[in-house]
Amino acid sequence: MPDPEDDDRETQAQANDRTVEEAARALAERLREMPNRQEMTDYAVSLLRESNEEADQQDLSRESKAKAGRGDPFNPIAFGIPLFVIGAVLMATGILAGPGMGVMGIAALMVLYGIVVSVFSRSKKG
Repeated sequence: MPDPEDDDRETQAQANDRTVEEAARALAERLREMPNRQEMTDYAVSLLRESNEEADQQDLSRESKAKAGRGDPFNPIAFGIPLFVIGAVLMATGILAGPGMGVMGIAALMVLYGIVVSVFSRSKKG
């Protein structure tokens, strides 16, 4: 059995197609009447591209705001692992063993904190 919502979406899509087609035909007719037709056609195409890019940027901005609004927790594991590697390299030099141990300690704390954040954020969702 066909879904009435699908029919509404299809008719809306067809209406949108007709509107765009009519606007394009009207623009094409106006451009044909102009003496500098090629320049104006290029200008119209560039305006459409810019408008589409602006719309994409607005969509991306809206999605970013929505994602930030969900309160996705910061997980420091992503920073802790490279810091651990840096600390290991510093310790391997021998001369910088003290700072290397400090960096590795900070990395270990960040990884532990990341694990705690992950566990508690999952328990809230579940």
